[in-house]
Amino acid sequence: MIEVTIDGARFDGWTGAEVALDMKEFAAHFSLYCHDHAASAATLAHVHGAKNKRLKRGTKVSIKVDGTVVLNGHIEKRSSNIESQFADITVEGRCKLGDLVDCTALIDDTPAEMHNVKLEDAVSRIIKPYGLGVRNEIDTGAPFARYSIDLDESPFVAIEKGARQRQARVLSDGVGNVVITRTGEQKAAGRISLPGNVLKASIDESDEGRYSKTVVRGTSERAGKARGQAKLDVTAEPLPPADRAAGDGAATSAERAGTAATGVAEDEEIGRYRPKVYLARTKADHDAARAEAEWRRNTARGAAEEITYVMKGHSVDGALWRPNTIVPVSDAFNDIARDMLISKVTFIQNNDDGAITSLAVTSPDAFQEGDPKRKQRKNKVAKPKKALDTTAEPL
Repeated sequence: MIEVTIDGARFDGWTGAEVALDMKEFAAHFSLYCHDHAASAATLAHVHGAKNKRLKRGTKVSIKVDGTVVLNGHIEKRSSNIESQFADITVEGRCKLGDLVDCTALIDDTPAEMHNVKLEDAVSRIIKPYGLGVRNEIDTGAPFARYSIDLDESPFVAIEKGARQRQARVLSDGVGNVVITRTGEQKAAGRISLPGNVLKASIDESDEGRYSKTVVRGTSERAGKARGQAKLDVTAEPLPPADRAAGDGAATSAERAGTAATGVAEDEEIGRYRPKVYLARTKADHDAARAEAEWRRNTARGAAEEITYVMKGHSVDGALWRPNTIVPVSDAFNDIARDMLISKVTFIQNNDDGAITSLAVTSPDAFQEGDPKRKQRKNKVAKPKKALDTTAEPL
């Protein structure tokens, strides 16, 4: 059951509600459809009625699903449709973290550079002006020697680029916190079975955004290896003029190796020649460039195949369906019998369907962050080993 609170008071003037928690969108989204058949006869009176005056842009909204708060945010859009015998209002909005997507990242009202800072501490400083919190669920590894924020970056981009370097994922919990986590660390509330508990299912497949080879190119901040500790030899003779040959200004091989970084990720499911080259989103060494290439390839794989299942109710034994959870799927129609990742959860309630939940699922690899230390996945089926021929004659 969905319960809506607007400006601190419960609001029952809606006939349809949707709340979407999506790993791709970062900020949770909601929409409310308000229509009263009896009041539509007096159209203008309905639209300007007391219960609808609260549906103003900027008004605070809190939404519960089966007694659990899943979204705290604001109304951002309002649209109305008025006819002679009909009137309705639709309002939409996002959770508090929507501002992190739209605005510019500033620390003390200016772009900044942080030194020797862990990921969770950098995130906390970036989002502090917005009054949001951080929930860290993983070990984020070593501190960043330098964490810079570019002039035109949004807070989300500034956070996400650091998370990717630590093979982490940043999500919204819908109620005002940035969650630092990994992909698919938790189990879903239930399982998906078709035939079984699925009301309906749909699948979208496309290879438009997939490439046989994904290349990320970038630059690091220093050339070559670290400087040695040898002292200058004050007794050495200066080089003779003949040995002071002028160079052509080109970088040496050591300098090129130190400054240029290239990462490659291949998708062997794409049989034809389809290369794609990106510029690294941050200063990158070879490992970081490869990690970003793998992340882009994995994301493209996930977008290429997504299945949506509609389930009755919003929870299983009191536990809500949640994104970024692993769910066992048994789908005879689509020939699926394995664990999948729930990438999007949409809680829906209206007069026609009652309380239902739409679950978008994809391969767990789809949101897997690149790991330069992990061998790239091969999609080819391994060839069976042939037994030795014991009847062969020796050469």
